[in-house]
Amino acid sequence: MVFEKDARIYPKSRAYRKVEHLSYLNRPPSLFEDEEDAAMKHTRLLCAACGHPVTKVAEKTEIFGRHDHAFPYYNQMVQLGCYRNAPGAIGVERISYGYSWFRGYAWQIQVCEKCYTQLGWKYLSQDDSFYGLVFNTLREETPEIEGRKTADGDQD
Repeated sequence: MVFEKDARIYPKSRAYRKVEHLSYLNRPPSLFEDEEDAAMKHTRLLCAACGHPVTKVAEKTEIFGRHDHAFPYYNQMVQLGCYRNAPGAIGVERISYGYSWFRGYAWQIQVCEKCYTQLGWKYLSQDDSFYGLVFNTLREETPEIEGRKTADGDQD
């Protein structure tokens, strides 16, 4: 296997990819909070499999200086975001003190409260806890457009 110079540890095919389906990750930071920023913070993040609410953008946090992290997991790169709270996720199995992607934290698998799809992990230390949720298991809530008309003039 040939490693590319730019990829540091992993070949380019396994490099960190930009997450395009979560718009809050792609917004440039602004100095002043405007109405759009405030509205974005209240956007709910749903389970991509069933649509159950999991958390909100406002719950995002930084761990070790970053909100988003990427780790190798079974020959793939897993991209996850850190959130202070995820009421739509429930813990399964026991808490593991073994290998952790976040040094000093134990972890527990988290699944969707409704459909039981794995969403990520909850990380716990003596002083802190947070949820590491895989971006591909989440989607943003899209506002319903009431009274929307179709091309032939009928309402949906």
